[in-house]
Amino acid sequence: MRTIAAISTPMGHGGISIVRMSGNDSLNIINKVFVPKNKEEFKPYTIKFGNIVNEKGEVLDQVLVSYFKAPKSYTGEDICEINCHGGLIVTKQILDLLLKNGADMAMPGEFTKRAFLNGKIDLTKAEAVIDLINSKSTKENRVSLKQLEGFLERKINDIKAEIVDLLVDIEASIDYPEYDVEEVQREKIINVLNNSIDKMEKLEKSFESGKILKEGVNTAIIGKPNVRKIVIT
Repeated sequence: MRTIAAISTPMGHGGISIVRMSGNDSLNIINKVFVPKNKEEFKPYTIKFGNIVNEKGEVLDQVLVSYFKAPKSYTGEDICEINCHGGLIVTKQILDLLLKNGADMAMPGEFTKRAFLNGKIDLTKAEAVIDLINSKSTKENRVSLKQLEGFLERKINDIKAEIVDLLVDIEASIDYPEYDVEEVQREKIINVLNNSIDKMEKLEKSFESGKILKEGVNTAIIGKPNVRKIVIT
């Protein structure tokens, strides 16, 4: 799979910008453009200080570079992150240098997409990432963070586990009647299924409240100027 690179912080003036790279060639590309002050081998999960140098040997910036080795990284691949000084010119120059040395420009959301494809996160957590980034209130932020920590995933897995356990009991009583396996009663099957349905319905209802929290509600304020208005939602 191709090695991708992108600027991971908003473009503009600031103290720090981050340029991220993910893929098998991340470390090889870094070694082409980064001259560390410490010449020792770059060990995983460490940060090195040094200079980013272009093909002419010119120093573009003094930076900190961190290295995360697969599979223990956000995407499940080798990741290198360059912490450079914030600024439109220097950040763009560093990204262009990575692209010249073998990286491809990442598509929007591609780092999180790779994290999903490599089994680092599920779809609920992938959605939570963008919701957390785009949150407009403290409450929305807390809800997104809760989902990112696996709240919805655990709820779904609990329901799945109950149904799978029931299926195991049913199949065991059918396939191995000669063994002393307790037969699953019809009442138990109905109770387990009804309980699972109730839990799924609660999750379904929570979607609407989550949508309102995320998108707000459409309102019409009706009335003459300078008088009390009626709010219709």
